[in-house]
Amino acid sequence: MSYDPTALYRTAQVTTSNPVAQVVLLYEGAVRFAALSVARLEQHDLEGSHLASLRAQAIVAALRESLDLSAGDVATRLDALYDFMLRRLMTGNMAKDPEPAREVIGLLRELLAAWRAIASPQGASAPTPMVSPPRSAIPAIPSLFRTGVTGAA
Repeated sequence: MSYDPTALYRTAQVTTSNPVAQVVLLYEGAVRFAALSVARLEQHDLEGSHLASLRAQAIVAALRESLDLSAGDVATRLDALYDFMLRRLMTGNMAKDPEPAREVIGLLRELLAAWRAIASPQGASAPTPMVSPPRSAIPAIPSLFRTGVTGAA
């Protein structure tokens, strides 16, 4: 086993973050690996594209598995969206077509912007989500997830 200080840093970052920050990190990882899959595919590196797609799929699956579906409609809708993303990533990976991954990247980036805003309500550097949640709803957002999200990044 090789020593990878970057992986150790990422692991420490995820395990010491609050649940909302963990979700942000996972979204960032999913975007990064989906974009890497597209880039590798465009470079005709089929193996590299496949491996990056599998990482993106694993992250989306971890997000989906961590949902607490008893939390209500938002969790149920996120579950359906994660299912859609997983199917699109798998379809693109099998067909060696970058378009499904590009579609998923767009969805992930929209959700990432919203989660960044939730993670940093005053955040001047955080992009503004398309719909801002009411301040009273912000504490309820982490309850969409069963426990701290860990895993696939």
